[in-house]
Amino acid sequence: MAGLYERGVQVLADEARGASEKDPFQHGTPHLATVHLRMSPRLDLPIAAACWLLGFAWVGVAGSWIALVVLASLAAARLVLGDPGTRRLLQPRAGALALGAAGGVAMVGATYGLYRALVPLFPALPGATRGLYGVLNSAGYRPLALGALVVVVSFCEEVVWRGRPLADVAAGTERFRLHHRALAHVAAVAILYGAASLASGSLLLGVLAAGCGFTWGILRVASRSLWPAVLTHAAWDLAVLVVWPLA
Repeated sequence: MAGLYERGVQVLADEARGASEKDPFQHGTPHLATVHLRMSPRLDLPIAAACWLLGFAWVGVAGSWIALVVLASLAAARLVLGDPGTRRLLQPRAGALALGAAGGVAMVGATYGLYRALVPLFPALPGATRGLYGVLNSAGYRPLALGALVVVVSFCEEVVWRGRPLADVAAGTERFRLHHRALAHVAAVAILYGAASLASGSLLLGVLAAGCGFTWGILRVASRSLWPAVLTHAAWDLAVLVVWPLA
């Protein structure tokens, strides 16, 4: 009886605390605010790698982005709906949005400038670039449809790969200042991200994904927000895939 009484007291105490908590899912019953989805952070990167491996394998085989979009959306929805920390990273702030806009302009400009500088040094680069466009089947979609796919995938990739997987790094880093351990962690996640894209059959895509993923990871960790990475990623993809292809 004593144990039952203590359990009852504990339940009442939990409900009393829940009455003062904000319910992130907007339920009308206060005690439901104490119920949280259990999502182990240890599963984040394995789930991400599996989804992107399958999605890019289908891109390489069928030339279709549909599988990648569906798997990426499911992986992102898991975090957006079930992880309060991810939702906090998606709260818009003027500084983060401005950084994202500036990052997009800078990355697009640097990409076109670097490509023009590298072509005379590596004559095979234009052919490899055209081959990558062929793997991605960018010409097989209307511009509006391709643009929509690019935006969705960009958002999902940043949520899944640069959201909670980099949370511990950002928590131990001063804003806009990164130490060597943070850089190593961001690089490791970027390399895994690039490796997952190799399922498409394109080595160039893997290299680009790793390099870009490192840049977007730096933006996310330094700003402690996902918006700089999301906006820079989306702007870069739209530029090189839809508006002004490199080759």
